[in-house]
Amino acid sequence: MPLLFAALTVTSAARPHATPTPSPSPAPIADPAITKLARQQSVSWQAGIVNQQLYAAQVTEKLSDQKVADTSRALGQLGALTDAVFIGPWIDPSFPPGARGYIFQMRCQSGNIYLWLALDSQGKIATIFFKNRLDTETITPTPSPPPEQR
Repeated sequence: MPLLFAALTVTSAARPHATPTPSPSPAPIADPAITKLARQQSVSWQAGIVNQQLYAAQVTEKLSDQKVADTSRALGQLGALTDAVFIGPWIDPSFPPGARGYIFQMRCQSGNIYLWLALDSQGKIATIFFKNRLDTETITPTPSPPPEQR
C-alpha cells in the first residue's frame, strides 16, 4: 500500500495544474414547431394513425396499411413517449429542392428510437423513418455560414 501512495504522490507532483476541460459544443437549437410535429408524428405512428394529408405525394404512395401497422407494432413496444430531443439537422442529396431534414431522439418509457424527418418546401413530410441507432455515416454535417453571415 505505501508504494501505491508514493506513486500517486509523485504523479500528482508532476502535474501542478488540473488538466483543462475542453469547452462543450453548443447543443443544436430546436425549432419548437418542428419539435411539436416530431412528437405528434411519433405518437401517431405508435398509435397506427397516420394523417396522410401531412405527407408529400411521394410518401403517401408508400404508406400502406401494412407498413403503418408494422411500424406501429414495433414502436408500441417502446412504451409512451416521454421526451423528444433534437439531435441536429439532416441533409440528404435525394431531398427535393428546398427540403429540410431533422433528427430527433424519441425517448420512451421502455427505450429510445431516432426519428428522421424531412419537410419539403411546402411544409409536407417528404421523408420519415425510425431507426434504433444513429448512423453517423448518413449524417452530412451542416457547413458553417461564411464569416460575413455570422
